[in-house]
Amino acid sequence: MKYLFKTLIIFTIIFFALKGLLFLFNTGHDVTYNLGNFKIKETLDTKDNNNYYFELTHEKFKINFQINKNYSKDDKVIKKIAYKKIDGYQCILPIFKNNDILTDVMCLKNNEITYANNLNNKNINNYLKTLDKYGYDLNNYKDNASAIKLSNTQTIYQNNFLENHYIAMESYKGLNLFNGNESNVQIFENDVYTKPISFFTDKYYIVADYTQNYTFKIFHVINIVNGKKIDIRSYDDISFDSYIEGAIGTDIYLFDKENNKQYKISIDDESVEEFHDKNHLQTYNGKWENMSLSDAINGTLFNNYYTDDVKGYDKVDKVGNYYYMYQKENNHYKVYRSDIQNKKIKTYLFNTTNLNSIIYLDDTIYYQNGNTFYYHTNHGERKIITNTELEFNQDISLGVYKK
Repeated sequence: MKYLFKTLIIFTIIFFALKGLLFLFNTGHDVTYNLGNFKIKETLDTKDNNNYYFELTHEKFKINFQINKNYSKDDKVIKKIAYKKIDGYQCILPIFKNNDILTDVMCLKNNEITYANNLNNKNINNYLKTLDKYGYDLNNYKDNASAIKLSNTQTIYQNNFLENHYIAMESYKGLNLFNGNESNVQIFENDVYTKPISFFTDKYYIVADYTQNYTFKIFHVINIVNGKKIDIRSYDDISFDSYIEGAIGTDIYLFDKENNKQYKISIDDESVEEFHDKNHLQTYNGKWENMSLSDAINGTLFNNYYTDDVKGYDKVDKVGNYYYMYQKENNHYKVYRSDIQNKKIKTYLFNTTNLNSIIYLDDTIYYQNGNTFYYHTNHGERKIITNTELEFNQDISLGVYKK
């Protein structure tokens, strides 16, 4: 009897150990299921931040979208679907496990999806009010943050700041940090209005020593999480006629036009070394490629999200399962998103006036529109910082790090 009891315990331990191992090594799933009249294709990729990807089909209606949510690798996580045709739009709200509402109502018309709260349609707004029975709250998709004026030029919307997102903005003497406790890091004694040799990457901000006149040897580096500053010294004199090409992680690449040299600045190693001479230059477009000297002199920048899969836009980035498409319209760019598996259907997201301001952080996108920086999620857009200096100086940049 004791032997049987011990054997049962051993088999129970083995069973749960194997179950645990299967869970740990489970990299995701692909399942198809029906909910009412909808066919749902669900894909989970645990290698990609536990992102769930969905394709919903109903008659001629078809949309694709993605959520970033940890459901412990569960499948069939959509439990209900609210669907209605209104004024030529087909509007849908998926309700997830635990009655979670993870996205605004999505309305499809002419192969373009618009979030319901961006439409300003009276009949759709009336319909949204009926969705409270599912736990849908209109206020979750509106920007109701109060403004806090920090100075004559700067206003923040602190209620909108996201947890574990560390934000920094350039100032004329250094850097302003916004991570719950606003602080300033002074780098220069006097105002420096333009700093072309400066860059945000990962949790760092790097800037050339603008106390010098024609050449410099020191890069100042600020950790935007804790405000700590280090200096990285170059053995060579680097000309101010240089520009930062881009970064890969915490390695920043710079081209010195006057001396025709390409440098790698490693923050982790606190080193500056010549990367390539003028005869062996390289640029990065998702992979390293050879670059001509004339391209380098003309200011070729890295494109970490390079793709040529989609045509007809001023800029297209491929990020995860999505294409982000930027189309010029008057004095701004309209920004759309489409799924890599269904390029025909695109979702309108927001407008931006500065293509260089875009920061992708999982399912959050930071961007500039006019004098204000915003972020966009599946819950809409939110203001974070307004700086009226941007009316006169577009060189002021923003950096964000997600911890």
